Amino acid sequence: MPKPRCFRPVRKHDAAPAAGQAEARAALQPACFGVSSQPFPRKRTVGARRPLSTRAAVSGHRQMARFAADVVRDVRIVGVISFGHMLSHFYFLVLPPILPLLKSELDVGYVALGALMSGFALAAGIMQTPVGFLVDRYGGRLVVSVGLFLEGLCIACMGLADGFWALMGLYIAAGVANTVFHPADYAILAAAIPRQRLGRAFSAHLFSGNIGFALAPVVMAGLAVVWDWRAALMIMGAIGMAFAGVIWFQGALLDDDMRARTARLAERARRAASGAAPSHAEGARLLTSLPIVMCLLFFIMMTLGFSGIKGFYVATLGVLYDTPLATANAALTAFMLASALGVLAGGVLADRLGARVSTAVVTLVAAGATVLVIGSFPLGAIMLIAVTAASGFLQGLLMPTRDLLVREITPDGSMGKVMGFLSSGMMLASGLVPILYGWVLDYADGRWIFWLSAIFITGALLTFTTVRAAPDAGGEAAKAA
Repeated sequence: MPKPRCFRPVRKHDAAPAAGQAEARAALQPACFGVSSQPFPRKRTVGARRPLSTRAAVSGHRQMARFAADVVRDVRIVGVISFGHMLSHFYFLVLPPILPLLKSELDVGYVALGALMSGFALAAGIMQTPVGFLVDRYGGRLVVSVGLFLEGLCIACMGLADGFWALMGLYIAAGVANTVFHPADYAILAAAIPRQRLGRAFSAHLFSGNIGFALAPVVMAGLAVVWDWRAALMIMGAIGMAFAGVIWFQGALLDDDMRARTARLAERARRAASGAAPSHAEGARLLTSLPIVMCLLFFIMMTLGFSGIKGFYVATLGVLYDTPLATANAALTAFMLASALGVLAGGVLADRLGARVSTAVVTLVAAGATVLVIGSFPLGAIMLIAVTAASGFLQGLLMPTRDLLVREITPDGSMGKVMGFLSSGMMLASGLVPILYGWVLDYADGRWIFWLSAIFITGALLTFTTVRAAPDAGGEAAKAA
């Protein structure tokens, strides 16, 4: 096949081009070579490729825009879920600020009022695991929106209660409704937030709970002063009911757990049709697998180790060292504030390092050491506040890593039941703490309050390392599911 004219080499003995042929050849050059024969570069035609640097810049801008959109979406998800979580913790302390008002109006003692709060806590602890199964079956958004609406309704109706028993029944019902938050929140966050930002999402969620605890006394006391305790309960209940509607209408934002669940449900339907074990039996096997059981023990040990400090810290310091009430309460406040700050810092640490044993070793060993120091040596006011704050910060620093560990060993689509199971253990342990530590303070050496805390913290460290040391912990849990 003859070469195209434009590629034919020019030889010395060729005849000079006839008149007009030079112009025609010049006109053909751009079509053959894609460049102009003129000394100035021609304009880029439509469809021509951009230079590599331009294409890289455009691609970089698109990636940055996509990343920014993803971050905004994550912030919206975490914001919505965390506000609901803040309300759940607020409702835990909705009655203590107004107990004196309830005592005088209902004509009951503090024992009866204490039974109100015990009923709420027990209901919230016992029902967490069944609600976790509902979350995995019907989705976190549906369960949390219904639960928040019902809890807000119960709290609002408490403002209309005409007697103690009506108040008791409504608050226990509110405790049952409160069980939705941990299973549903963690299921949504684990499915919707990318792994590289999940630690910070968990830390924001945990921090919102601390905010709820901090706001409850101020808000309830303020509303009771401006109006009365009944109006305070009705206002806070209405806020919960209204925000339940906000959660319900965020379907496109909060349904990632159900989209991730679709394939798993299809697989379970296929196995059920073939005569395999039903899904509730699979869930039971998951909850009794070694990694999940060790996580349960870790939650229990952490609760026993640190809840006793928070509940009996002021009284124990008074018994041991005659510490002034103001100093002891200042140290306890420092513990709570430092714990909240530690949660925020722990989210960044968890995203950088993951659920590492080294994080647990450093934080728990140091926290246990501070507890032993407080229980063994009398400290000055400044040193006491500083050491107590350090203990709180270390405890908070580990919390996002704890949640990340649970996510790593939990199969997709099972976060609701696992977190419900672990939260049940944590709630029941928190109910045991007042009895155990109260008995120690009445009948034993007060130093045992701190020594027991250090023992339980050591147990938490051992259970954490056992979970991480288990061969393919996530795979074992997945097989159980």
